[in-house]
Amino acid sequence: MTRFLIAVAGAAAIASAAPAVETTVDNPLLAPWTGPYGGVPPFDKVKVAHFRPALEAAMAEQLAEVDKIAGDPAPPTFENTLAALERSGRTLDRVATVFGIYGSTMSTPEFQTVEQDMAPKLAAFSDQITQNEKLFKRIAAVYDARDAAGLTPEQKRLAWLDYTNFVRAGAKLDPAAKKRLSEINQRLAALYTTFGQNLLADEADYVLYLDRESDLAGLPDSVRAAAAAAAEQRGQKGKWAVLNTRSSMEPFLTYSGRRDLREKVWRTFYSRGDHADAHDNNAIITEILKLRAERAKLLGYQTHAHWRL
Repeated sequence: MTRFLIAVAGAAAIASAAPAVETTVDNPLLAPWTGPYGGVPPFDKVKVAHFRPALEAAMAEQLAEVDKIAGDPAPPTFENTLAALERSGRTLDRVATVFGIYGSTMSTPEFQTVEQDMAPKLAAFSDQITQNEKLFKRIAAVYDARDAAGLTPEQKRLAWLDYTNFVRAGAKLDPAAKKRLSEINQRLAALYTTFGQNLLADEADYVLYLDRESDLAGLPDSVRAAAAAAAEQRGQKGKWAVLNTRSSMEPFLTYSGRRDLREKVWRTFYSRGDHADAHDNNAIITEILKLRAERAKLLGYQTHAHWRL
């Protein structure tokens, strides 16, 4: 199971608004994986347009699975509650895996629009699960009876983990506090997404071009070749480009004999999101810190750090 996507989380509207049929039929993200190693992601078939309907359909599916577990008339047991919860959300696991890979390595402007839209919805989705009172009562019952029920050490560990995660996510709060907590989580999800996209923008927008052999002092042939290829890709054939990315910056800092250029490259990378422009993160950081502090207090912790630890 996706651990309820507690770190990111999904949307109250999703449960009641099923996606249109034409948006999910033949969506490669919703199909079980096929091929070697027990199945592999269908990267050759996925398009950015597939993500939104796939995530919405997968979240709706898991919410239905969770409601079934929560509404089970049988007394709660490890098998019909915790194990069933572990088995839920398999479709969402697959969709979220590919979604995460795109966010990490294929974050095009088209994808970023989808990411901005879905981040708060994923947060609300997670809260719908952790704030499901019937479900939490069943989890708590299994947790309380973990010794008397003769659970294995592994089962006891899962009982503790699920119970603890739900409590830390606000399962014991009153309705008003739960509502505010979900609002905070959704806003934080949006802020985290914007923060990351601002860093990516500065990585793409800031490039150091070198045009003299002396600028390459200390660089091995492999780093020189990569820098030359990067420059040529950007219409600067005959020069060398140090991109504002970790994979380009770190080799340059490691090998360059030019202290002045090393400082310039480091400062450019270090100051991503801190240029008082459209991609500046300072106001975002301030709001994130305030919301984290408020959330920590809602959950009974002195600070966000205490909650994390």
